Formats: sequence, C-alpha cells, structure tokens
Amino acid sequence: MSYAPSALVTAARTKGDRTPADMARRMGMPYLAVYRWATGRHAPGPSGLAAIEKAYGLTPADLMREDTAA
Repeated sequence: MSYAPSALVTAARTKGDRTPADMARRMGMPYLAVYRWATGRHAPGPSGLAAIEKAYGLTPADLMREDTAA
C-alpha cells in the first residue's frame, strides 16, 4: 500500500479548498507540508494525518491505495 494524494485533493475540493494554501489554512498546518502531501512528494506523518482527519474526515486508510504488481 502507498499514499494516494488524490483522496486528499478530492476531499479538499469538496470543501471548497482549491489550493494547498487553502488546505493549509483549514488544517492549521504549514503550507510546504500540505503542498508536499497534495502533490504526492511526501506522505503525511501522525500530526498531518490527524489534521487531515479533523479537517476533511479522511482516515489514514482513505489515503492509501493498493500497489499493483506489473
């Protein structure tokens, strides 16, 4: 399983957050961290997961996808 930023971006857009800056304000997290999560460069850590769950109602399981073997 790996981190899937599309679930976060979709949930943010549903709440009206269009940019990582909007998302960072809603979550009370640093912009750079949220930007990295939204672009898939990094996966959120424990505090980030808690902020995402509080702001958007996504659990850690919602942010994961199955890896497919080629």
